[in-house]
Amino acid sequence: SLISRSFKLSYYNEYKSYLRMADKAQTVSDHEIHIKYEDQEKINQFARYNSKLLEIKDDLEGKNKQLQNLNDASQDIEELELSEDSFPFQLGEVFVEMSAEQTQEMLATYKQKIHDDVKALQDKASGLENLMKELKSDLYSKFGSAINLEYD
Repeated sequence: SLISRSFKLSYYNEYKSYLRMADKAQTVSDHEIHIKYEDQEKINQFARYNSKLLEIKDDLEGKNKQLQNLNDASQDIEELELSEDSFPFQLGEVFVEMSAEQTQEMLATYKQKIHDDVKALQDKASGLENLMKELKSDLYSKFGSAINLEYD
């Protein structure tokens, strides 16, 4: 009878332990989030936009460096204009001798092209950021804090 009682007590404790585990499993499954295919597509689209945005930011950084180099070259030409008759100007892989005025015109043309490129890249980045904000808003409204879509 003592063994039987000990067996019943052991069985009862295992049963209580099982119920506690089942309760824990219940609470975990209540917090599990089921992602629909459409939502996964939105998450993937957000990731693609984020990747493009990072590429654009890298391109912008490179364009700004080019613009700074052109500004420095323009300033150097202004300083040396009185002492030099011609300046070497690189076109592709070839250096061409040009007057200070011609060199300044070429630099102005390149600066304008880079300014246009920067403006186009900024517009593209702005468009992507707006699309990402829409996706982020939609996904956060569905998943709350269970999803992290920070891109900065």
